[in-house]
Amino acid sequence: MESVLEGYNGTIFAYGQTGCGKTHSMVGKLDDQHLHGLIPRSFTHVLKAAGDATSKEFLIRCSFMEIYNEEIHDLLGEDTKAKLDIK
Repeated sequence: MESVLEGYNGTIFAYGQTGCGKTHSMVGKLDDQHLHGLIPRSFTHVLKAAGDATSKEFLIRCSFMEIYNEEIHDLLGEDTKAKLDIK
């Protein structure tokens, strides 16, 4: 996360069989701060650091993609069922 705060791109990638705990590791339980996963913890860290910084300006972008059965879907898009092209 510190490299992201220095301006580098960051990626969190979860790979594995269906039902092995990827979503739990990435998201966790949102109603209990102690059980948050990687995504909410990362957002909290980056947004706090950006808010505390006085000498830097931040542009924060985020995308959520799902690759399943060789199809890519944008999970934040208007139509999450729409297939994206692999390039």
